[in-house]
Amino acid sequence: MSIAFSQQVADWSTSLDFDEIPDDVIKAAQRSVFDTLGVIAAGASHSVVSSLIKVYGDNTGPCSAISSKRKLTAEAAAIVNGAAAHAWDFDDTSYTGIMHGSAVVLPAALAAAQETDASEEEFISAFIVGSEVAYTLAEICTHSHYFSGWWSTATFGLSGATAAAACLYGLDRAQFTCAMGMCGAAAGGGKIVFGTDGKPFLVGETARRGVEFAKTAAAGLSGPINGFENPGGFYDLLNKGVTEAEAIQSLGARWRMLEPGLLIKTNPVCSAAHAAIDQLSSLMNEAGVDAGQILRVDAEVPKLVYISLIYARPETPQQAQFSLPYALACTLMHGCVRLDDLLEAEITSSEKQSLMDKVSMTLSQELSSDQMRRLHPESAKITLHLIDGSSLSGFCGQAYGMPSRPLTENDLTDKFQSCMEFAGLSSRGKPEKIQKLLILSDEVMSNSVSLC
Repeated sequence: MSIAFSQQVADWSTSLDFDEIPDDVIKAAQRSVFDTLGVIAAGASHSVVSSLIKVYGDNTGPCSAISSKRKLTAEAAAIVNGAAAHAWDFDDTSYTGIMHGSAVVLPAALAAAQETDASEEEFISAFIVGSEVAYTLAEICTHSHYFSGWWSTATFGLSGATAAAACLYGLDRAQFTCAMGMCGAAAGGGKIVFGTDGKPFLVGETARRGVEFAKTAAAGLSGPINGFENPGGFYDLLNKGVTEAEAIQSLGARWRMLEPGLLIKTNPVCSAAHAAIDQLSSLMNEAGVDAGQILRVDAEVPKLVYISLIYARPETPQQAQFSLPYALACTLMHGCVRLDDLLEAEITSSEKQSLMDKVSMTLSQELSSDQMRRLHPESAKITLHLIDGSSLSGFCGQAYGMPSRPLTENDLTDKFQSCMEFAGLSSRGKPEKIQKLLILSDEVMSNSVSLC
């Protein structure tokens, strides 16, 4: 009889020693923590986060949220920081499950670490465990889960958040198994939330549930051991029985934070737009032209990009984050999409509106082949037509920030600083408001918890 997913996760997680984690995995985790904390800071100014503070701001406890002047309970901090992490869609992406794992796992781990006064090693280890559990579940379920309409950030992220919190709350094997089993029974979340406030809210709500599942299991509540494999469990209900169950065998042997690794974003929009942004910027530099010299931009994209970037004419910041015409209009003006471009006045500006008219997006069957989906899931072919009658084309398979093209340490730090500046904060002066949560660029690699 095979061992249930929940049991195998519990066995591995409760027996893992920090010294067994390879150095390059720890380094990848520290980069992800640093990046996610920066986007949490940027998210503090988002209206969704402000609204959540009104709801949860009176839940006082030992944990910090960047947008709250007072300390919050672990549950409240997880939901607020989780929403902030995803508010501008600037958080990292794993292509194992086409998901934003860090935005869910890190807020849960931060809250639990603060509540338990965890050590630096305990915190990083828990973040790694939660990330690897989420990505392993994603690999078991394959990309069919995402393409069926489920939002994998929430469905897989719940298991990662729960596993991270379970490590920090010190659950034993039996308790850990129950907490994970609850994830199999309770997971859900559809992509229908894309383009609405529900998207960042669902990220925070999932992080909060992870904290709660771990704490209630620690208190003695039982859960279904076979919450994933049972005919009424996750695999059947949420994935039509499609599984590659053998993927669980490599948990802790192949680290998914390294293979396939994470995209660290350079633009605060859906990752599906990043290759197109990079390629358009490259073509403009190659031709030495600006927006005024361009007649039109044709973008050929694979299915994943086509079904993700659904807004041809966005009216809100949330819609703009899922609009290729808007992303490329910003690129025509600035060479990229900036956080400032997500302000409503920017979206409705006459200049950007006219530039969006120049952009077309078509579905490419060639770029949607099985081989291309494996190699370049969010690629783009861009053809630039100039007013002088000439044109030039280029293909980008991997955007800058992808695992094959990782951000340099300087660029990662620059992104962090830009997030802080957008939030009206200074990471160099260490003001009190950020000292308890945000990790500074010169400290993050060696001091991940002591400022929390």
